[in-house]
Amino acid sequence: MHLFAIEIAGIDQTIEISRRLVSLSMMDKRGLESDELTLTLDDTDGRMPLPTEGNAIQLWLGMPYSGELVYKGEFTIDEAEHSGTPDQIQIRAKAADMKSTLKAKRSQSYHDITLNDIAGKVAARHSLTLSIDDTTAAITFEHVDQTRESDLNLLTRLAKQNDLSVSIKNAHLIIKPTANGKTASGQDLGEISITRASGDSHRYRRADRTSDYDETIASYRDRKTAKIKHIKVDASGTVSEVDTLPEDKSSVITKVAKNKSEATKAAKAKAKQQDRQVAEFELQFAVGRPDIIAEATVKVSGFRDYIDAHDWMVMEVSHDLSGSGYQSRVKCEAGL
Repeated sequence: MHLFAIEIAGIDQTIEISRRLVSLSMMDKRGLESDELTLTLDDTDGRMPLPTEGNAIQLWLGMPYSGELVYKGEFTIDEAEHSGTPDQIQIRAKAADMKSTLKAKRSQSYHDITLNDIAGKVAARHSLTLSIDDTTAAITFEHVDQTRESDLNLLTRLAKQNDLSVSIKNAHLIIKPTANGKTASGQDLGEISITRASGDSHRYRRADRTSDYDETIASYRDRKTAKIKHIKVDASGTVSEVDTLPEDKSSVITKVAKNKSEATKAAKAKAKQQDRQVAEFELQFAVGRPDIIAEATVKVSGFRDYIDAHDWMVMEVSHDLSGSGYQSRVKCEAGL
């Protein structure tokens, strides 16, 4: 029973890779950060060819005990090197969905448009399928300028303004509310239960960032008066307009929004982000867990009450295979 399966350029290479494997490392990241795969292979016999850049690698990882394979995605080889002694070949690959065209700068303006329309245009340009829920799709923008800005950066900017998550997985452009534990179509990602017995080691850190600020302030330029006005969101989520910037206990967004609506969205999103980042939790699994994915909701038990009390969201998962076995490490942040 193999702990993994690999296809390279459409050909099953599991047996050959297993024979030569020194280590396999795969990183599953939240949002638009590209997932990564690194393979280190033994080449002491000098018979292994250096892989071709651009070739596709498909990866499956095995569930503990059952050996059931979980598909982890398609990657494109972007770097390969030979080193010695001992003679080894290292292959580095990134998620195939992160096309270079997404990073190309372009200029365009949008007027009175929904997020669904903007994201749909981006998805079509890069041969992606858009996945977005109805509420998120209906978010409107009075005016958006994309000036020598990549589509990747544009989507990231608009998502941040509205506390949304953007990711590209398996040829789908996925836009949804951050940390809601659902897919873009509204289906529940499911809650993963982790007990202390599941882990080998853990680390919990509380930042208490919510105590630093009592309110969040965003500013906008009033078209009628040409004056700068300010929108305040307090700790309870109440929105109000203020004439001047408070001096203390305020988190201030320095970039001036184009209008009141955008300023309100930005202030609300920033307030939610600060609330969500109150704590971080890392867990090293004694046995690999390929079923845990970025943005999944996690419930833990058996640690301390103040750890178990949180609803956690997975920020990043790393999978490592080597001669010492298969292990996974999960990084989480506190949910809303």
